[in-house]
Amino acid sequence: MKITQIKDIFPNIEVARFNVAVWQKTGEDTLCFIGREVSRPGVTGEPDTGVLKLFEVNLDGTHLQEKTIWKPIYNGINLEDPRALELPNENLIIGLTAVLRDKNGKPIPFPAIVKIDSLKSWKKELPPFLVIDTFGPGKNLTPVDRNTYFFRPDALEYFHKLLVFSLHSQIPEKLGDIHFPKNLPWANWRIGTTMPPIWLTPHEALFIIHGISIQNIQGIDKYIYSIGRAKLTRKNDAFTVTVAPEPIITPDNFLDENGQPLVEELHPELRKVVYSCGGIIKKNTPDYLSLFVNVGDRTTFEVELSLEELKKDLF
Repeated sequence: MKITQIKDIFPNIEVARFNVAVWQKTGEDTLCFIGREVSRPGVTGEPDTGVLKLFEVNLDGTHLQEKTIWKPIYNGINLEDPRALELPNENLIIGLTAVLRDKNGKPIPFPAIVKIDSLKSWKKELPPFLVIDTFGPGKNLTPVDRNTYFFRPDALEYFHKLLVFSLHSQIPEKLGDIHFPKNLPWANWRIGTTMPPIWLTPHEALFIIHGISIQNIQGIDKYIYSIGRAKLTRKNDAFTVTVAPEPIITPDNFLDENGQPLVEELHPELRKVVYSCGGIIKKNTPDYLSLFVNVGDRTTFEVELSLEELKKDLF
């Protein structure tokens, strides 16, 4: 997969900024991001606690503003990994992971949803979030449309499945599961979502996903993240996927000319991360997907990819 450009969107920033949701303002060239800002890594077994920030950036990369829109009031709650779906009339749905605490203080992730009814009247503070506990703990809450969502339950049987549910009323309803292949070398331990699907027709979408494998590096087992592509097919409320066999982005895409990582991992003892929560087809470059990639849980790179190449052999 040819990458046409890689650009660090937060250069020379001391704190970690990663896992950004993205949308483009209607009628404007401005991109908006909501992402995590973490000043230091959490200890083993604890989440990397931080704030959620809103960033507005021109297409040339000029930062127009940044604002903290949510910060933890108590030690028992953390919000992570926003994924944004812009709807007609400038409505926005954001999928999140809410990390809560059980009675013993152990952090447990649950999917959560935030709805912004009008971006024009939004006060740029995160509205109250709704925790979805109906199906148990999990991550990767990804909005598909106004009422349909994917997430990955935190259970062994869902290492290569996603749960699909609807929220037409106040009670979530399970619609089914999406099954992924288990034999992909780059995703043989676990698989999950990135950004919301890109619908090319009413029933077929380009679906950018992430996969994790476990590799022994110098005697240490580490989680190695990669990003792949799939065709998502919808028939009524049933979804199926066809996954391309090779990843499109790996940690090796972010090495310098000497083979050294462009950024230091936030948790180098545990994993090598390339991950994404957001991507967009910009109005001025309709033939390309700009995918905003978390590298090392440290910073965010814009990676530009051809839509034709992403669709090749899938559509």
